[in-house]
Amino acid sequence: MQFLDELNDILKKHNLRGYIVGGFVRDYLLNKESHDIDIAISNEVEEIAKEFADNINGSFVVLDDYYDIYRVVYDDMIYDFTPIAGGSIQDDLFYRDFTINAMAIPITDIDLWRLHKDNRSARIIDPLGGESDIKYKIIRAMSGSTFKKDPLRLLRAIRFKAQLGFNIEPDTEYLIRKEAKRIKSVASERIHDELMKIARADNAADNFTYLEDEFSLLSILIPQIEQMKIIGECKYHLEDVWTHSLYTVEQVEALLEDAYWFTKITKEHLPLIKFAALFHDIGKLLTEEVIDGEVHFYGHDKEGADYIESILSELSFNNRQIFYVKRLIRYHMRPLALYYAENLTAKGKYRFFKAAEGWVADICLLAAADTLSTKLLNDRTEDLFDNLRFLRELIEENHQVEERTSQLLLDGNDLIEIFSLDEGPEIGKLLAKIEAAQAQGKINNRQEAIDYIKNIIK
Repeated sequence: MQFLDELNDILKKHNLRGYIVGGFVRDYLLNKESHDIDIAISNEVEEIAKEFADNINGSFVVLDDYYDIYRVVYDDMIYDFTPIAGGSIQDDLFYRDFTINAMAIPITDIDLWRLHKDNRSARIIDPLGGESDIKYKIIRAMSGSTFKKDPLRLLRAIRFKAQLGFNIEPDTEYLIRKEAKRIKSVASERIHDELMKIARADNAADNFTYLEDEFSLLSILIPQIEQMKIIGECKYHLEDVWTHSLYTVEQVEALLEDAYWFTKITKEHLPLIKFAALFHDIGKLLTEEVIDGEVHFYGHDKEGADYIESILSELSFNNRQIFYVKRLIRYHMRPLALYYAENLTAKGKYRFFKAAEGWVADICLLAAADTLSTKLLNDRTEDLFDNLRFLRELIEENHQVEERTSQLLLDGNDLIEIFSLDEGPEIGKLLAKIEAAQAQGKINNRQEAIDYIKNIIK
C-alpha cells in the first residue's frame, strides 16, 4: 500500500473518486504479495498519474493515450491508472474478465481499511461474489461475452488456474471451448506473455494438457501439435510424440524439485526449458522413414532445431529465446550419445561442451527428462540410474574444463612473438588448439603449451 496516502491526498485535492481494482485486491485476499496496483479514477486520469509520479519521484509512462491508460513505476512497484468504465465503479467491475478480478477498494477508505484489520473485506466492493469464488478457488467468467470482448482471456483463465491452483467452473469451461478459435485474433505478443506465464508456473505439463485436451487451444495456435499426436511410434517408443513430449515436461519439473538441478538452471530459462521439452522431438514430423521394416527418425534433433524457429517466431519469442530453445533441441541427444559411445574420449566430450555454448547443464537436464520419459513410459529402466549419473558427471566435468580454460596458457601476441607468426586466421586456429589441449589436460603450463605448438607448426 506504499504511497497510497499521497494518491489519496491528490484525489481529494481534485475532488475525484479513485479505487484500487482487480488483481491487487484478489492477491490481498489470498495473502499474496503484489507489486502491481491497478487504479481506476473518475476523471483527469493523465493529470492525476503525472502528479502522483512527480510526488513520489516515479517514472511516468503512457500506455495508451487513446484509452487514457498510464503507468507510474517506482522501484519494483507498478501503478496503472485507467478511467472508470461506465458511470460507476460497479459498472466498471462488470466490464472485467473474471469475478476474482472484479473487486475494488475505495482509495478514500484506505485509512479506515488499515484500522479495521478484522473487517477489511467488508470494505471491499464486490458486486459479483469474487471473494466467495476466491474462498472456494473458482475461476468464473463475468458473462457470456467475456471471451468475445477480449479473446486473450481464453489463455488468461488457464494462466490464473496455473498460478493460483484454482479450478475453472463448468460454465466458464463451456464458454472457453465455444470461443477457443477466437484466440487466433489476438496479437502474438500478448499470447506469448500468457504462454510464458503458464510455462513458468508449477505443473506446466498438466496445464499444457488441460489447454489442449479440453479446448485445443495449443493446436489452434500451433497446428503441428495435431501431427505430433499421430506420429512417433518406433522401436523405442510405444507412444506418440505429443504424449512423450508432455511427459518430458513433467519430468523436467520433477527433476527441478531436486536442488542439484534447480541450482544449475537460471530462473529466466525455466519456462523456455519447458518449451524446449514440449517440442524437443518436433523434428520427427520431418524425418520419419521406414528402413527394413523399422521406423526411424534420423537427424530429428537437427531438423527440429531448425523447424522450431518459425513456430516460436510467430508466437513473438525474441531472438535470444529462440536461440536458446533451438540450442537445447539441437543437442538434446548428444549427452546420452556420449554415454553409449564405444570409445568415449575427452576430445568427444570437449566437442559437446563447445557446441553447447555454455548451456551444458540445461541440455543435460533436457536429456535427463527425455530419457526418463522414454524409459518410464516404455518400461525400460534397466540403465536409467547410470544414464542420470553420467549426465551429472558430464556437467561436473564441464565445470572443470571451464576452470582449466578460463585463462589460456598462450595468447595471440605470444604466438606472434615466440613463433614469428603473422597475424591472421592461423592464429585463431592455434588458439583453439591450445584451448582444446588445456581442456583435455594435455598441457598444464606455459612451457608445455609452447612445446605443444612447436610440434604443430614444425
